[in-house]
Amino acid sequence: MLFRRMPEVAYNYSNSITNPEFFLVKNIWRRNEVLDTYFNSLTLFDEYIVQEGETPEIISYKYYEDVFFGWTILFVNDMTNFHRDWPMDSDTLKNYVYNKYPDPNQTSHYETTQVVDALDRVIVEAGKQVPSNFSVTYFDGTASAGVTVNPVQTVSYYEKEARENDKRKEIRLIRPAHIKDFVDAYVQTLNRAGSIELALSEQQVKIE
Repeated sequence: MLFRRMPEVAYNYSNSITNPEFFLVKNIWRRNEVLDTYFNSLTLFDEYIVQEGETPEIISYKYYEDVFFGWTILFVNDMTNFHRDWPMDSDTLKNYVYNKYPDPNQTSHYETTQVVDALDRVIVEAGKQVPSNFSVTYFDGTASAGVTVNPVQTVSYYEKEARENDKRKEIRLIRPAHIKDFVDAYVQTLNRAGSIELALSEQQVKIE
């Protein structure tokens, strides 16, 4: 597929420049040239929430009536590792969390709940990570002394992982009217590069 057409970097993995030892890797960073061009135009994208059990191919068929464009979904959402970056379904998430933590229901961290005063002004925003004993004192105009509250709630490891998984469900899709133009632009970028580029040191393997 298109991955095979990516230019390669001959990377020197030895510590010597005068007597280098090379291996070839795909230069996936060249994709940034296409990403930068397209990301500057918000009218090319639609927001999408990945549903339970959906894969890039399922979404591609549903959105473009062709499974071929599944790779573009990973591409434009900067997902380079499907197993790490794509949202997990409920069963996979549960297995992942229970394998990662001895007790997923234990506390991961503490965070604030929202506090508003009598005038409906926000004193404390929700979702800020804080110590368990965090408190705040404020004057709401209805009491002679300040009001002290402890707006803290616990977040378990399971909740933490579930939230991160939910964030991964929020993706962008190239609008159907522009998908073929995007693929053409990507192919042209790959073809414009030479088949092999040379990197003598780690510093030369970089995003262009």
